[in-house]
Amino acid sequence: MSKQDIVNSESFILASGSKIRKKILSDHGINFDVQKSEIDEEELKKNILNLPFEERVIKLSSAKAKEVSEINSERYVVGADQMCVCKGTVFNKPGNPENAINNLKLLAGNTHCQYSGISIFLNGKSLWTFCDKATLTMKELSDEEIMSYVLEDEPYECCGSYKYESLGATLFSKVKGSEYTVQGLAFVPLINAFKELGISL
Repeated sequence: MSKQDIVNSESFILASGSKIRKKILSDHGINFDVQKSEIDEEELKKNILNLPFEERVIKLSSAKAKEVSEINSERYVVGADQMCVCKGTVFNKPGNPENAINNLKLLAGNTHCQYSGISIFLNGKSLWTFCDKATLTMKELSDEEIMSYVLEDEPYECCGSYKYESLGATLFSKVKGSEYTVQGLAFVPLINAFKELGISL
C-alpha cells in the first residue's frame, strides 16, 4: 500500500508554514492541511521573556494553534514552535549567510538545547500542550569549515543555523534526544497525544 492509498479517519490543520514539519508528517503518511498562523510572533516573544524556555515555546505554539483554530470550527489544529538556546541566549533563524556563520561560530565546541513546543486545539480551546527538549554538542569547527557548511547547506531559515535533516547532522559530536525535536516537531509526543485523545490518524 502506498502512502497515497492511506485514508485517515480524521485529519488536522498544521498551523505552520515550516517545510521540514510538513515533510516529517508527510513522510509518515499522515493526512493534514496547512494554514499558517498570522500572529505577531515578535510581539508575543517580547511579552514572554520572563518565562522559562519550555513555557515560551508552548505559549508560541498555542498562540498559533488558537488563532487558526478559532476560524476553523470542528477541526483539530496543531501549533508548533522551536527555540535554540545556548548559554541562555536564543539563536533565531539567521536569514542570511553572515548571520548563520556568526551563529555557528558561537555554537561550535559548545552544548546547546533545541526546545520544541507543540499544542493541539479544537474550536479555540487547548486540548493538549507539551515541550520536548534535545541537547546537542557541536564539534570544534574552523572558520573555513563553518563557511563551507553554510554555503553548501544554506540553513538560513533554520533555528540554530543548521539543517539537521541534511548536512547539519555531521556538525555534532553528541546528540541526546529525538531527531524530530531537533528539526522542530515533537513528533512522537504528538502522535501519542492524538492516540490518548482518541483521534485516529
